[in-house]
Amino acid sequence: MNVLAKVRHLRDLQTAASLPESSKFWLEKGIEPSDVRIHTTRKQRGGYREVCQPVDDELLRLQKRLKEFIDRKVLTPHQSVHGFTRGRSTVSNAKVHLGARAILTIDISDFFASICRARVVASLQGSGANSEVAFAIANTCTYNGVLATGFSTSPVISNLVFRPLDDIFDAFASSHGITYSRYADDLTFSGDEVTDDMLAHVNDTLVSQGFLVNSKKVRFQRRGHRQVVTGFAIQDASRLRVPKWQKKALRHDLYCSETFGLEDQARFRNMTEEEFRVHLLGKINYLAAVEPLLAADMRAQLDNL
Repeated sequence: MNVLAKVRHLRDLQTAASLPESSKFWLEKGIEPSDVRIHTTRKQRGGYREVCQPVDDELLRLQKRLKEFIDRKVLTPHQSVHGFTRGRSTVSNAKVHLGARAILTIDISDFFASICRARVVASLQGSGANSEVAFAIANTCTYNGVLATGFSTSPVISNLVFRPLDDIFDAFASSHGITYSRYADDLTFSGDEVTDDMLAHVNDTLVSQGFLVNSKKVRFQRRGHRQVVTGFAIQDASRLRVPKWQKKALRHDLYCSETFGLEDQARFRNMTEEEFRVHLLGKINYLAAVEPLLAADMRAQLDNL
């Protein structure tokens, strides 16, 4: 029996999820504008997103415990989902498409904000929760009636809500002899052939469930051309690689840092020296996931600066 089916009251939820006595306040209250801090961050590919974070440390800790509870005791990870899933990553998501002849990648617009409070409640009830418990969890995990970017609970709840669609897309892919995977709001279909008709079917299915495709990020990628899935080049059937342009940019930053100094190159990139060092280290660690020898050489370069 699902653990949520055994949770009949808030007291049971507090025990099952190891929540403090004070959590009852938030579970019953709901989150108001004065309870959060909203700031804007720049997206990697341009544009901005609003990130919502709890002001109260107690609410922050409560959300983290609920996230762990749902992740470990409620949600059974779908076989095709690699985002926000223990033991899986952008690497495992890309690997299932290695050497594919054709790839279709689809991005969902405003993924978290497309998941409303009512859908969260319905998904929790579908997982065994009664209305009291489902509404209490939704009180602490939604803001302005939707999942909020920045809440630690949003990723795992989005996987819970999207589970029926993962089943639909996985069955659709199997019936057409292709492979389906999802990393957060990125859907990927690959095989010998992916077509406009498949895109239309996926789009119609998403729209029927309240999600919209970001048409600017739809990509058909064919063998013989660059093929990238969640940041990794997958055209080599034997292994993943980081795209050449990313490695070239990293080499250039390291070369300029050695030649002109780390501080000057950081200033050129509109960063402080420490921010730039962290930026380079992040790029190198990303490279290490699939090209460890090259990453080790670059890490040595950075350490010597």
